[in-house]
Amino acid sequence: MDSFYIATSASGLVRRLADTVPMSSPSSPGAVVEDLVAYSRILTSSQCLHDLLILTIVVVLALEILTKLVYYLPGMIRGLLRRGGGGGESSSIPVRGKHLDNFSWKDRTFIGINKCMTGLFVYYYFGYLWSVRRSEAGHYGGDHHHDDHRSHLEEESLGGGSGGQHHTHHRDCCGGGSGIWSTSELSLANTLLPLPLLFVTYDFFYTLLHWLLHVKGIYAYVHKHHHHQKAPSRANTDAVNVHPLEFFLGEFNHVLALRLVVRGMPTIVGFHGTDVSWVGATLFIALGGILAGLNHTRHDVVARVPRLVPPLLSGSSSCGVDGGGGGVDTNGTSGGVGGGGWTVFDSKHHDVHHRIPQSNYGQYTVFWDRIFGTFREYDESDRVNPAYQLDPATGKTIVSGKEQLGYKKNDR
Repeated sequence: MDSFYIATSASGLVRRLADTVPMSSPSSPGAVVEDLVAYSRILTSSQCLHDLLILTIVVVLALEILTKLVYYLPGMIRGLLRRGGGGGESSSIPVRGKHLDNFSWKDRTFIGINKCMTGLFVYYYFGYLWSVRRSEAGHYGGDHHHDDHRSHLEEESLGGGSGGQHHTHHRDCCGGGSGIWSTSELSLANTLLPLPLLFVTYDFFYTLLHWLLHVKGIYAYVHKHHHHQKAPSRANTDAVNVHPLEFFLGEFNHVLALRLVVRGMPTIVGFHGTDVSWVGATLFIALGGILAGLNHTRHDVVARVPRLVPPLLSGSSSCGVDGGGGGVDTNGTSGGVGGGGWTVFDSKHHDVHHRIPQSNYGQYTVFWDRIFGTFREYDESDRVNPAYQLDPATGKTIVSGKEQLGYKKNDR
């Protein structure tokens, strides 16, 4: 009974929140402003604020669980592989930059704000998906006309009236009116196939944004805070330790990627869009959260796909190819040259960025860095300072403070 009550309440919460999101349709500037004003009034209603509070609490708890999983799970998997004789290589990235052992009040404030902001992002993300899939139903059915939010709701409410004057060519989306969570429309084409497009689209804009945040006149005011940590280790906690403005732009970039993939970019690349199911959208941000967390750990994790065609980018050594074949590698092998597969993710690449900021701007992949010429490969021969290594028990620098100065003097 309790489980049924919780499930029913959660379903009602999501449906109420999704109903407040304006329909995503082209309109005049005046209509857009009018919709946003009406939307703001709904958003500040007591019921909506109550729902947002509950959703934020749930999302923050989910983030804590995700952080623990990303932090501990790779090590547990390696331990099982060692006991089973599957490999004994070290798979931790050596610390080469100074680790931020203790958070300041500013760090904790930014982390708290950004975690709470994630609740608002999740709400808007799925609400936007629900509304854009409804407004795009006619697009996929061959009708390219889009009504605004009020007309669409009126059409739904009066469509069954006498005379059928409100019937259009729009077909029902999201399970014939059963909402965003319907499973009847799930398919490979709208769940798994859009994922590469979503990640590549996201990272195109994120790479440009990240590069912009490193521009000298902007860097000190926004992104410099994140680079106080030269050797991230706390998974998603270190990942969200950024200026709230940067976090907002990075998170809502997922909504932009979703819009461009669903709506398409016909005037730019001739792409007219594709449907993305709620499972596909969930996988997008869930996998994104995992990859962003891994980027901010000492785990050496490499994900590859089989290489079916010759390298397209100049120089095979710059293609992140490894001889281990497709799959996920947690055994610490480097992304060198081989015939096994393309390296699509390597947590060492972001570690390079934290030490050498003018490189590897991508969040989930360095695909665009390779194209823009900002990619820098991880170099295992780079000097490792023993004074900077972390204590596995505490997660902090083993040798700190004045003792580090002693190491530096002895190294001279």
